[in-house]
Amino acid sequence: MSIHQYPLPFRLALALLVGILLFPAVCTTAQAAEQEVARVNDTILSRQDLDREMKLITMNLKRQGRSLDEAQLKQYEEKVRDTLINRTLLEQAAKGMKITTPDDQVAKALEDFKGRFPDEAGYRQALGEMGVDEGQFRAQIKTGLTIKTLIDQTVIQDISLADETVRGFYDAHPDLFRRPEQVKASHILVQVPTTADEAKKAEALASIQGLKQRINDGEPFADLAREYSDCPSKARGGDLGFFSREQMVQPFSEAAFALQPGQVSDVVTTRFGYHLIRVTERKPETTVAFDEARETISERLRQEQKEEKIDNYIEKLRKAADIKRFPL
Repeated sequence: MSIHQYPLPFRLALALLVGILLFPAVCTTAQAAEQEVARVNDTILSRQDLDREMKLITMNLKRQGRSLDEAQLKQYEEKVRDTLINRTLLEQAAKGMKITTPDDQVAKALEDFKGRFPDEAGYRQALGEMGVDEGQFRAQIKTGLTIKTLIDQTVIQDISLADETVRGFYDAHPDLFRRPEQVKASHILVQVPTTADEAKKAEALASIQGLKQRINDGEPFADLAREYSDCPSKARGGDLGFFSREQMVQPFSEAAFALQPGQVSDVVTTRFGYHLIRVTERKPETTVAFDEARETISERLRQEQKEEKIDNYIEKLRKAADIKRFPL
């Protein structure tokens, strides 16, 4: 495992990017009690607010091919409500300190968001999926930026990190700074669908064996990959770049790491089909030097400090607030 794979705390990012920016503005007028999921001082959080966020979550999970059972939905609802409460506390604190965001900053943030989409239709579709119109979304952005200013100015403005702390983390976690052995390889893939019958499999096998013979006879591997491979890497002559053992399926990795530079494998079978693999370079396992890892470590530790400070600040706001939760 490398330092780049080490899990950073994500609650801060979720709180700032999801809980602040995308959650719709909460209701501030009295509603029927059965519609409330929480009350933070004089601000009501409605079932509609919660349902809107749950809809976004389930839609995002669906895009990933995932779904939630009833128990998981209940857990998500509890977490989303807590995030709404935290956001409301921060919004109230910013208002109490008369912190606001200029309209030009809001406009720029809105334009930046629009720039993520290829056209106006895509942008409008995203707003529809979030259940807001542009005016409501602009208000959400303003609130999010205002709360970010609150946090920057009053919570995390004094983050500091001693060199000894950074070095201590490096020395205490040597496994994080090992770069595993890697090979640089190219391949030719003759794809075999999972539904292929024995005749189709035999045809594909004969094709890849014919390509192996042509390579043995001196034809350039890259030229054959460009012409015959079923992998998108064919555009690069089959070049896959450098990879470690864990980055490829096991049969492919075992074959690739058994080769020396310049060697071509026999036919390798994976769930994707039949492969020929050519290794062009190898890199042994190495250790990332401290000077190279310093900035990555520093960013991780600063992020942890920010998270801790924000957690402590929100806890302080919670203790001073009148918070009521109602059955979901």
